[in-house]
Amino acid sequence: MMKGEFLDVIFDCPCFGLLGLMTALPTTSEFITYDAVYLPKNHFIKQETLSTEDYLAYFFPFDKISFVKKGQESMWNTDNREMFAVIMTLQDKPQTVLMSFQKEYGEPYEWITTVFSDWAFTFVTSFLYYQDYDALEEAERNVYRKGMECFGGIAPTYHIELLDKPTIVWDFHSLMLAIQMMFSFMITDENSTLKLCKHCGKIFVASRSNVQFCSPQCKNQHNVYMCRAKKDEE
Repeated sequence: MMKGEFLDVIFDCPCFGLLGLMTALPTTSEFITYDAVYLPKNHFIKQETLSTEDYLAYFFPFDKISFVKKGQESMWNTDNREMFAVIMTLQDKPQTVLMSFQKEYGEPYEWITTVFSDWAFTFVTSFLYYQDYDALEEAERNVYRKGMECFGGIAPTYHIELLDKPTIVWDFHSLMLAIQMMFSFMITDENSTLKLCKHCGKIFVASRSNVQFCSPQCKNQHNVYMCRAKKDEE
């Protein structure tokens, strides 16, 4: 993360649609303006391109959305007061943001659990690779590297605003992208206090960046096991 004294970082994330997968997966969050949706490789949808209507069907599986699309022009068709209020409130936002606030919008449960599993796998991998580096064969190290390479997503955009001082404002189109980017900063930060216990494997927040165990008990047990292993070798 940028740590310059003259720039602060403000994260601007519209937290809609649970993780906001509908706008997090395509190559552009404003896919609604196109006839087709273009997708990078991901765990959920294997096609590289889908018609906009087919893509929306993943997130509106039960009720037909109150939305009319004619080429690049689109409009809402609703008499519901609540939805009309949402439309007026977010009229300056992309159409995809408005769609994520609709009552009919949903995200597959298994997709959400997959995202959290990926984050957990990536976090654990980032520790075990270096912790066990000397004990790993080169082929095993390569498996770790390949696993880490799979982690990533569509990069957010940003702009600079002149507030109290020049300030970077990140424009996230989903909660998922906001979490993923901050998570990436955390993993690559040498001074991060979020750790993986060297003994029990539990994730914990350390009091200092060089702490390796979640508790004195784990530290003592680890030292006992290491001492016993050393005696057995002798």
